[in-house]
Amino acid sequence: MDIIDSTRYRRAKGVSTRQAFLILALVFACSLLVLLLVYASFPDLEPDEVQHIKLPKDIDDAKNLGIVLSRYKDRFFYQVLGAVFIIYIFLQTFAIPGSIFLSILSGYLFPFPVALLLVCLCSAVGASFCYLLSYLVGRRIINKYFPDKADSWASTVNRHRDSLLNYIIFQIGRASCRERV
Repeated sequence: MDIIDSTRYRRAKGVSTRQAFLILALVFACSLLVLLLVYASFPDLEPDEVQHIKLPKDIDDAKNLGIVLSRYKDRFFYQVLGAVFIIYIFLQTFAIPGSIFLSILSGYLFPFPVALLLVCLCSAVGASFCYLLSYLVGRRIINKYFPDKADSWASTVNRHRDSLLNYIIFQIGRASCRERV
């Protein structure tokens, strides 16, 4: 069985594309609900502090968020820790930029061993959830809307199967060289 036939076989089984989108939307909606619960359970903030409670987009946002959270960390340690944990996993799961700022923020807010454990755990759990979502619904969506590209990638991976790590490293190096030019 060649790679094209096996790709079409994988497309034929599993969930439908509509179900894949529904699953993805449901998981995203549930995640947003959890974020809303975290926000609702957070202690009352001063009016000037509310503007800084948002996902950091740059280092200044992270600094301001860190200043606000450090005021509350002593009295509400577990709520702050839980909020950082949930938000970090949300960002990692849906590949939303900004988790690097939460890594920096964790180092600012918590002692080194706690921050290290938190960042490592959140990165691992979030990346695992991202992979699980991709495995469950991403394959179906990619095969539905980009079948030629998926077949091309599958045949490329199949050609380089014996030295896949070297091929990936070479491609990353080649892409970074193109960005500099």
